[in-house]
Amino acid sequence: MYIPHLDIGEASVHLLNDGFWWDDGGANFGVVPKDLWAKEKPADEHNRIHMSLVCPLILADREVILVDTGIGNRLSAREKEIHRPERGAGLGGGLHLVGLEPADVTIVVLSHLHFDHCGGVVNRSDAGTLSVAFPKARHLVQRSEWNVALHPTNDRDAAAYRHARECFEPLGENLVDLLDGPTAVTPSVRTVVTGGHTPAHQCVVVESAGAGLVHLADLVPTIPHLRPGWAAAYDLDPIGLLEAKTRLLAEVITRKWWVSFDHDDQVASGRLCGNQRRPEITDTIPTPEPVRRLASAF
Repeated sequence: MYIPHLDIGEASVHLLNDGFWWDDGGANFGVVPKDLWAKEKPADEHNRIHMSLVCPLILADREVILVDTGIGNRLSAREKEIHRPERGAGLGGGLHLVGLEPADVTIVVLSHLHFDHCGGVVNRSDAGTLSVAFPKARHLVQRSEWNVALHPTNDRDAAAYRHARECFEPLGENLVDLLDGPTAVTPSVRTVVTGGHTPAHQCVVVESAGAGLVHLADLVPTIPHLRPGWAAAYDLDPIGLLEAKTRLLAEVITRKWWVSFDHDDQVASGRLCGNQRRPEITDTIPTPEPVRRLASAF
């Protein structure tokens, strides 16, 4: 078992996987006909597709930065039945394999606050209590994303962020830093606000010594979503997402950067070529299997 990694200039990116899960295929591809998307992401008998939870670990500028935290272990019995998570040792096991522990993480950047991206900020004990998963890390969230998640004003937002209070109450105020727009996290790592999926969805960019990587999060969750017009029903602003996707992918292709994907169960990372209207992927790195539970991992 190994964790694939990339050297981006002087930064190192390890592609951790919190595991696999199943989610509704129609919801993930919106108005795209099933006859098209199912050729690339086959659905099971319940119309669910197999998805990953890739969370890049960035070692840069003396910081240990985790991007998103996957689902974690906090799902209810009903949610487990629906999503069938396959976690093994989760992110803790992946950290162990690269010689680190959860307490070594200094920064957690959250692309947005849907449950499959922030659920792992806490751990649920066998007794049912929740504790902070990365107790020494600052958790970076866009302020407007935080406000919508913690104070929803309509039924759709309330449903989309129903888990948010449970996830973040254990952190308190001291471990959460609210951002107002694009932010330099370190000299080599920054966030860009794309919107589209949620109003303040953000991507993380690693840029060092002429090399670069963009973690696309839910702007482009899987390889098929590289197509400009392929969007999820979950995306609140499909036109805004299309514009942000086209703009960001054009920069990635021009600069010959790497990208990484949250939810593609086959490909965790690769380079893009072609053009932003018909992007193609090359030099692919397979999505790693979740780490089996280790004796010394939690």
